[in-house]
Amino acid sequence: MNKSWLEEVRLISSSRQSRTLGAFELAPLVDVILMLVIFSLMVTGFIYTPGIQIDIPAVSKPNAIHGRTFTVTITKGEKIYIGNSVEPVSSREILLSQLKKFAEQTREGIVILKADYNVRHGFLMKLMEDIRAADVRKIAFEGKKE
Repeated sequence: MNKSWLEEVRLISSSRQSRTLGAFELAPLVDVILMLVIFSLMVTGFIYTPGIQIDIPAVSKPNAIHGRTFTVTITKGEKIYIGNSVEPVSSREILLSQLKKFAEQTREGIVILKADYNVRHGFLMKLMEDIRAADVRKIAFEGKKE
């Protein structure tokens, strides 16, 4: 069984082709990288909380608050927002009912006031009276670190 040298070369070259792993494909790598970029952009979007812009006063040593909280945000125009809502509370009665519901659910709950730097003192005092009328005794003001 003598094979010609041409047949032997073809046989060797065909066996080498079957052993190669193939060309390096760039498309799946680009897909994975783009998915990682999109995922990281989505995660960083959750870190930044867009919403109501207020100028919170700075303090040197802000305290950490633990436990169940109810956030009330007051803007420069003295509009009141509850939690992460983008619509202001239409009346103090609605705010009072929400505060009473919060007080019934948790006796040790804390109301956090996020007030703009330019809100009038009298407005805050009236709001604190409303919070106490809802039977909430723990009130904290949010401040940013200097």
